[in-house]
Amino acid sequence: MTNLLKNQIIIDGLEYCNWNREILEDLWKGGITAIHATLVYWENTEESFNKIIEFEKLISNNKDIICHAKTSQDIIDAKKNNKVAFIFGFQNSAPIANDIYLVEKFFQKGLRFMQLTYNNQTPLAGGCFEPKDSGVSRFGKAVIEEMNHLGMIVDLSHAGKITCLEAIEFSKKPVAISHANPSFFHKSLRNIDDEVLKKLVNKNGFIGLSLYPYHLKNLGNCKIEDFCTMIRKLIDLIGSENIGIGSDLCLNWSDEVVMWMRNGKWTKKTDYGESKDKNIKWPKQPDWYQKPSDINNLFEAMCLNNINENIAEKIIGTNWLNFMKNHF
Repeated sequence: MTNLLKNQIIIDGLEYCNWNREILEDLWKGGITAIHATLVYWENTEESFNKIIEFEKLISNNKDIICHAKTSQDIIDAKKNNKVAFIFGFQNSAPIANDIYLVEKFFQKGLRFMQLTYNNQTPLAGGCFEPKDSGVSRFGKAVIEEMNHLGMIVDLSHAGKITCLEAIEFSKKPVAISHANPSFFHKSLRNIDDEVLKKLVNKNGFIGLSLYPYHLKNLGNCKIEDFCTMIRKLIDLIGSENIGIGSDLCLNWSDEVVMWMRNGKWTKKTDYGESKDKNIKWPKQPDWYQKPSDINNLFEAMCLNNINENIAEKIIGTNWLNFMKNHF
């Protein structure tokens, strides 16, 4: 790793790993400053509080190299102290059920990102897999107001288009799409069209670019040069200040977990998500993004593919930090 990257703020805006010492050491040795870590998908309230306890134990047991960030200053301090900061996030609003008071209770426990929906319709909003997107509900607007008040980031990664447009407009603070790519790169239900991207950035919102294979051109065979070409085109569309990385990297899980992510307990049938061949296994990651520290490969590739080094530095971390400073 170059001295530049040792000193650089590097933030991955979304990972869901079955964390162990080996993966944590890869983060640390790779110079990663902070990770927005997914704690839950479909878990109910009690299960979600228990997940937070599990993460607190993980951090305590590995406190020599990781810490819990509740503020943007904690992220800066983690860099100074040579530790990786973990930022807690929920990929669904299921944990708050129909109780707005739970938003603050989870915030007090360190929750800093929450998605309004995970693919499906929720009491808050419409998901990107629904044939009819409801937009943001009355309850959803109340929750967004509460999240704005507390300093919790509204995440629209799995929301439908109408929901995205309405949430961007309604929220008094900028919102994030923490892990997705532009639709012009790959036509995926999860990827984001130009209209939403432009409105997102007009309200100072943020997109973290995803390395999850179903979000990529040619899936797991996506070339790093093509990913960099996409970044250049996106910069031309929305500028460079509101773009980061949200790799959606999922490591050390059994294949049963990817099916649980798609199915939860909401269906008795099998939902295959965006797998066209009914694949029940984790999709193949690109060769150049296999582990958290591989964000360094992407930085080097951006510089080699006509992206200014200063802009590349912002995309791998500084932009995320500046966005988070507006919230917590």
